[in-house]
Amino acid sequence: MAPTPWTDETHSDESPRGKPRRLGLWLPWAGAALLAAAWSLGWVFMMHETERRLDAGAAGLRRAGWVAAWDERRVGGYPFRLDVDFTNLRLADPSGRAFATRSLKTEAYAFAPSHWVFYAPSGFGFARPNEGAVGVGAQVLRGSVDTAEAFPRLSLEGEDLAFAPAPGAKPFPLARAANLQVYTRAAPADQEAVFVRLTGGLAAPEGDLRGLALAGPMTMTLDGALSHTTYLRGRAWRDAIAGWSARGGTFDVHEFELRAGEVVIAAKGGGLAVGDDGRVVGVLDLSRESLASLLRLARPVRTPAAATFLTGAAPNDLRLTFRDGVMWLGPLEVGDAPRIYEPEGAPPPPGV
Repeated sequence: MAPTPWTDETHSDESPRGKPRRLGLWLPWAGAALLAAAWSLGWVFMMHETERRLDAGAAGLRRAGWVAAWDERRVGGYPFRLDVDFTNLRLADPSGRAFATRSLKTEAYAFAPSHWVFYAPSGFGFARPNEGAVGVGAQVLRGSVDTAEAFPRLSLEGEDLAFAPAPGAKPFPLARAANLQVYTRAAPADQEAVFVRLTGGLAAPEGDLRGLALAGPMTMTLDGALSHTTYLRGRAWRDAIAGWSARGGTFDVHEFELRAGEVVIAAKGGGLAVGDDGRVVGVLDLSRESLASLLRLARPVRTPAAATFLTGAAPNDLRLTFRDGVMWLGPLEVGDAPRIYEPEGAPPPPGV
């Protein structure tokens, strides 16, 4: 009798199947769990390392005579960021320069811990040696800093800034600014490129720019490079700048332009340094259109040489010279040279 294909056993019958294996399903999940656990442990390590470095840095500043304090500090941002938020942060160096803010929020990606972004939602205040404190309000105040380079890379932007000197403090040159941008970048040969742009500025009536107070909204652009940045080190602002300048540090001006109404002051080159008294020294090569504006701002004529200069033709070589604490256009005194730091022995400023 012939076998029935659908009932009789044949040599092609499959053997009985065992219990199905699920290892291939669980392995990816187990790997993901191990990876998450490893990342979490790494993030916790980075969090504690961030706290440790902040505490060590603050302790080092205090040993050098600084004030470095805050009321509260919070570190978070898990899983992919490091957030460090400060409440009532206060910093001050031994020479009297100080910074304070009610709130500073910072963050960095966990995989790029040297690049931090920050913003100050409540504005900030700063103190100037022997000149008092200034409060700065802003609609937007944000920036970033990268500490991976020898000289930190900085980007800063502020919008709708208002400057308010504290009672009894010396007036600040600016009353308001619509926008402020500051950028620094590393350059070859131990240099640091610097770019500053201010738009919509208003000079304070009693400040160092009072001659421009009624001229109209101010725009200022500065493009240049710091040399010898290796020497910009010191326990205080005064020490850092004085040491840098003593070793040949200069600021090479590539372009400078200040416009306020009909006032135009522009330079296409020059070199500046800092003298022993903390004031700027050096020269700026001016454009021809700057002459009328500088004559408008110059102090009253006091010498025959100045009178001759005014009645004669413009000088063949237009230069603004900074020396002896004064800005000179030929024999004319235009104003005081900017002061970068107070000399030793200046009294400390009021607190921020």
